[in-house]
Amino acid sequence: MIFLRQTIQMITAIIVVTLSFSYASVYADEIVIYGGEAFKPQSYLDNGEPAGMIPALFKHLSKESGDSYKLILLPWKRAVGESTSGHGGITSFTRTVERSEIFDFSEPLFRNRVQLIVLKDKAFEFTSLDNLRGKIIGLPLGSSFGDAFDQAARDRVFSVDPDTNQTSRIKKLFLGRIDIAVIGRMSFNQVLKSDPQLFENRDKFMLLTNAVIEDPLYLAFPKSMHMQPALQRFNKALISFKKTKAYQDIVSDYAN
Repeated sequence: MIFLRQTIQMITAIIVVTLSFSYASVYADEIVIYGGEAFKPQSYLDNGEPAGMIPALFKHLSKESGDSYKLILLPWKRAVGESTSGHGGITSFTRTVERSEIFDFSEPLFRNRVQLIVLKDKAFEFTSLDNLRGKIIGLPLGSSFGDAFDQAARDRVFSVDPDTNQTSRIKKLFLGRIDIAVIGRMSFNQVLKSDPQLFENRDKFMLLTNAVIEDPLYLAFPKSMHMQPALQRFNKALISFKKTKAYQDIVSDYAN
């Protein structure tokens, strides 16, 4: 009887140790997250390595959540495709009704302010999306700017000219090939600073009055990946981190 009790205790101890290692391995494994490679200053490649505000935020959030995040930055459409196929999560993702049927979303990671930029000599009054009727709008390939905007595009209220490069988008606007460029405030400032021709002609551009769209950006995982526990840890870390000066410093540094 004593031998049997000792055997049971030994087996129980082995099971506990095994489960502990298994539990620890869940947190030790890297969580793959895809993002866009050409959204400077939010996320971009610098000598092949992820750089920008989003990688900086994830670096801090990894310490708080206990998870290790592996950011893979790709052309945006490919990044969305890789995540949709269940190969990992995706960051800087706009939430829509359609996407919510496929993805589980975090709390907003960052609230991006998307602008509608035009040439000053072709400015027009903007009060609703209907004012964009008949216009050609340049925007990132595979992007979404909320349900109302996306529906207007599907209804052909305006035409879209998708691209994979922010600088080429603003140059097309400058050359009159598109009527409007959709771009984040931080990204627009970076584009102007990085291109001598655009910087020299910066006074020819203007933001349409009242045409600033707040675009909350999220971390999301396909529902098929069953990543709700990881999202819960991420949300807890994010909510706490947003209350700190470190979070505000990161956002402010990349906003300037």
